[in-house]
Amino acid sequence: MKTKKHPRDLSDTDVEAMVSAFDANADDAYSVTESATLAELRAAASARREAEGRIEAAALAAHRSGLSWGVIGAQLGMARQGARQRFERLVNH
Repeated sequence: MKTKKHPRDLSDTDVEAMVSAFDANADDAYSVTESATLAELRAAASARREAEGRIEAAALAAHRSGLSWGVIGAQLGMARQGARQRFERLVNH
């Protein structure tokens, strides 16, 4: 049985393979006329995944250096509780 990945965990290679498989199996009634737009959308999603990883790493480093969840949250435009809920799981790993 093949395990499923969450969309944000897909690599660029995974996404390209999915797009190629879809294009190969699409019927003639469906065609992508805006391939550059779709490529930009995939690139933006990839950049978002990278940025999320950087934010998690920075939040973990900040917390390990002694900064409070309140300070971390303020830097990210969120409340203390939101920062704690989002990043605390990283501290315990």
